[in-house]
Amino acid sequence: MQRVAIIGLGVMGSGMAANWLAKGFAVTVYNRTRAKAEPLAAKGATIAASPREAAEGADFVFAMVSDDAVSRQVWLGDEGALAGVKRGAIAVESSTLSPSWVRELAGLAAAKGADFLDAPVGGSRPAANEGKLVFFIGGEPGVLARARPALAAVGGRIHHVGGIAAGADADVAADDVGS
Repeated sequence: MQRVAIIGLGVMGSGMAANWLAKGFAVTVYNRTRAKAEPLAAKGATIAASPREAAEGADFVFAMVSDDAVSRQVWLGDEGALAGVKRGAIAVESSTLSPSWVRELAGLAAAKGADFLDAPVGGSRPAANEGKLVFFIGGEPGVLARARPALAAVGGRIHHVGGIAAGADADVAADDVGS
């Protein structure tokens, strides 16, 4: 059974976690507000006390947070997810972030022996709840192939748009079109 950690349990992260649980993944969740994790624990998720604890032993470590600053907080430092990520795991950043931070984060993950995908999503609360998010993936095709089962469990469409930060670039472009 593949183990998934999800850091950030807002609308998207909660929907993703619920879908992984429903599809048989072992799921560990972390959120700064523990109360947001409790409904997922009732469905079988393990609640972690820190991003580091969530990442320990996970095959996939996903983050779905609000911005670059929060992403830095959950990935970096002694209690950050990168401190707990195992060698060979895939770190997946699904937040809407700047391409420069995504590239930096990819390098930091590689230094820890983890693979990396930037995978921002398109969709709304219903898409997250129904496992029909749209992913815009930046990263190596081989890493995407390994991550596809976890992504497909929560996403209806997976678009590989290029190398690292191409997903962030595509997401920014999609936001510009919508404004």
